[in-house]
Amino acid sequence: MKISTYLSLLYQFALKETKVKYKSPLLGFLWMFFLPLSMVLIFKVVFSLIVKVSIPGYPFFIFLTLGVFPWNFLATSLAGTVNSLVDNEALIKKVYFPRQIIPLSIILGNLFNFMVSNLIILIFAILFKVSLSKFIVFLPLLIIVEFIFTSGLAFFFSSLQVLYRDVKYLVEILLLIWFYISPVFYPLSLVAQVSEKFLNYYLLNPLVPLLTLYRIVYLKDYVKILPSGLTVLKLIIYLVIWTLLVCTLGCCVFSRLRKRFTDFL
Repeated sequence: MKISTYLSLLYQFALKETKVKYKSPLLGFLWMFFLPLSMVLIFKVVFSLIVKVSIPGYPFFIFLTLGVFPWNFLATSLAGTVNSLVDNEALIKKVYFPRQIIPLSIILGNLFNFMVSNLIILIFAILFKVSLSKFIVFLPLLIIVEFIFTSGLAFFFSSLQVLYRDVKYLVEILLLIWFYISPVFYPLSLVAQVSEKFLNYYLLNPLVPLLTLYRIVYLKDYVKILPSGLTVLKLIIYLVIWTLLVCTLGCCVFSRLRKRFTDFL
């Protein structure tokens, strides 16, 4: 089969995933707007009225969306792909096609939702009169990097799930822990208050440079409120290294195990 055929197949799989997800609900595709909005509104109430977190110079609502939406893209993609090969057992046994298409199609469907979420961010930025950063032109590149990073994780966990059916529960635990140790709803300045050494260890979490770069890309002068010694270049280097490592590991594990899929399905 030609590469164009594979791309067409990937598109059809992704389209099917999106249609199935929003076919039955009464509001249909409108849930793509309502779900991320409701998530942010809940966090806004909790962290603005109850816990009271503020970010000097920026509406906390906007700051929060720039953590929640990228996180939601990664989390929903991992949760949706981890059991995707097992769920498509019959298809895998009957038809030959690159098995990577199955998890990739789910991630592409979530990517479409994420693009809608970014549109929501831009709308609220205009409504709240937030000055956008000059780095906003790099937003597509940052989204592509997150897509590659997420795909690497999806390949890794979905292939292991075929052999070890407990992996999906480990992913659920991982996502729960990962959410709270990542700067989704709090700034890096809070982490820096612990100690400089702790911040250096904290930066080993790949979501730290990823979420921070989203805020830098969107918010004007956000770089100025970063902890001392932390530069954009350093964040980019951390993110690129993590993305290359995770993508390489995921692809290698998937390629190594795919010949055994039919034996375990």
